[in-house]
Amino acid sequence: MKLAKGITWVNVNCVAAAGDGKLTLVIETVGEFDITCTSNTPHLGVNQLDLSESRKGRFRIETTDHVQWVADIQVPD
Repeated sequence: MKLAKGITWVNVNCVAAAGDGKLTLVIETVGEFDITCTSNTPHLGVNQLDLSESRKGRFRIETTDHVQWVADIQVPD
């Protein structure tokens, strides 16, 4: 994925089937975010990246089977 210079929004929503779960969102060449997903309340997360230069990076989610998630990335035009 190409990430343009400027503000990029990374949205991650998750919930665990039982107990708390951990989710790691990795954007190669940029960084990673750890999120705790609870079983009683969905986590609605928004992260802002302010990139000083454009770059390419692969988007990856690492978590366990009992965590359900949805994520999207909004890049500048």
